[in-house]
Amino acid sequence: MKPRNPYAYLLAWCVMVCALVPGMRAQQDTLPRHTGVPQDWSQRHIVFSRDALAQHPDVIYREPRVLHQAMQRWQAPNSKAFHGASLQPSATTGSGSHRDWNVSLGKGRLAPNMYPAKFSFDPGAPPICASAPGVIPDFVAFGLATAGTPNTSGGQANLVAFNNLYAGTGGLCGAAPTVLFAYNTTTVAGGKIVTSPILSEDGTKVAFVESVVGAPGSAIFHVLTWTAGQGTIANAALPASMTSMTYSASAYNTSSSPWIDYGTDTVYLGTDNGAVYQITGVFRGTPTLSGAPWPVTVSSKYHITPPVLDSTRGLLMVGSENGSLYQINTSTGAVATLAVGKKGGTTPGITAAPIVDVTNGTTFVVSANDGTSAVLVQADTTSLTQLAKARIGEGSSTGTSLALYEPAFTNQYFNNPSAGDVRLCGTGAADTTPWQYSFGFTGTTMNTVISDKGQLLTSTAARCTGWTEFFNPNEGNTDYFFFGLTQDCTSAGTAGGCVVELTGAGPTLALTFATVNGGPSGIVVDNYSTAGQASSIYLSAEHINTAYKFTQNGLQ
Repeated sequence: MKPRNPYAYLLAWCVMVCALVPGMRAQQDTLPRHTGVPQDWSQRHIVFSRDALAQHPDVIYREPRVLHQAMQRWQAPNSKAFHGASLQPSATTGSGSHRDWNVSLGKGRLAPNMYPAKFSFDPGAPPICASAPGVIPDFVAFGLATAGTPNTSGGQANLVAFNNLYAGTGGLCGAAPTVLFAYNTTTVAGGKIVTSPILSEDGTKVAFVESVVGAPGSAIFHVLTWTAGQGTIANAALPASMTSMTYSASAYNTSSSPWIDYGTDTVYLGTDNGAVYQITGVFRGTPTLSGAPWPVTVSSKYHITPPVLDSTRGLLMVGSENGSLYQINTSTGAVATLAVGKKGGTTPGITAAPIVDVTNGTTFVVSANDGTSAVLVQADTTSLTQLAKARIGEGSSTGTSLALYEPAFTNQYFNNPSAGDVRLCGTGAADTTPWQYSFGFTGTTMNTVISDKGQLLTSTAARCTGWTEFFNPNEGNTDYFFFGLTQDCTSAGTAGGCVVELTGAGPTLALTFATVNGGPSGIVVDNYSTAGQASSIYLSAEHINTAYKFTQNGLQ
């Protein structure tokens, strides 16, 4: 008999999972210790559903991204878990009634559609503002697309982190954020960070790629152990503890951010000539480049997306600029292919990393041009057969070059896919104006009939970024969707650009805009704390070198 209270259901589910823990841990010595909550580009590329997860509870230990989202989604409002401590609560709108901050990044910014990385140490404790001996504060790190003088301190930093994040009027952490560390990580002339960084589970290490664009160019994988107080944005420190490994001496990497498999301490990442590499011993050992069958070339001469691992099935999913979705068997290196975009057409590429449902065995990707229109495609992860194709407007099918990025799933999907939706940006049916689309599910298969759509701007020049979803039980159980528009948010023909918050659906859909010059980078969301200035999002602008924090409620 099912409990009537959903949190009782969750409790029963948790008890079942906990009962299995000792045996599971005895059998899986490589299981990670969940010592913190990293939030980076990869967090929203793993999805799941509650009932399927209950049938396969080992997934929650194999994949911390599942654990972190489960903690967030299935806690009762005002729970102390995931920073829900009621310190300095504001009125009914939580932290949304206060102003946010922005900080100049000097000469650097995130590359387009790349993400900062946010860390919270203890999900069962209040937000941590400042560092202290033995204490790691909540922080957000930005990898900046600017080159320093190789192996030299001083000058512009290109790896910068801030703490005292929950700062500003009514905030928990004082008047303004502070620089936690700022490093010049350039080791080869021209080397810069143009993909998204990742964090260790304990927050003490940052891993990233230094890309050296040129002929032939190179790609260098770094793991940096940071020290609080080292460097400033304009006067960078030289890392005192950083391992560096050139994983490609003949190609650089401008599009394939590293994916960390925390359970095996293994990273997967690519280069712009379509090769995928494996590196072991990333955070808990010595980074080592794997040999045969690695690297695996999936699309020679074409840029590829960041890879996404389905650790349950041992399959790595990666999209390509040529319009194809690829599956790599991590044990054998065998490759399977599904054509999604029209190869040879105008911008048919899969630009954003796939989204993988690790419990239901499906994968979602977007192309701006399959020869007829822009499309959102759902595939079976194991067989790589197409399950559904939803059309999302003209896209680039008539010859206008543009890219479309990842969707996001409603909170209901994680409870029961058939009650949920997937949302994303497309274009008008016969033009390139930005539109939002929504599709429901029958069982776990996506419907191809549009359940909701709407024009976002009348501009044919404005472009959408990818979507990030966050369910906040302390903001009236609100399901937030965040994305960006690159221009014309204030009026047609203006540089403008904005970050957008969407809530609701159909006739109750609500949009909130906040100006960000050139639109935002990728957006990372932190927590659902009711503490002052918490429950926020983090990003940088694409036309000015500025880092931003906005509260989830109202983008204030």
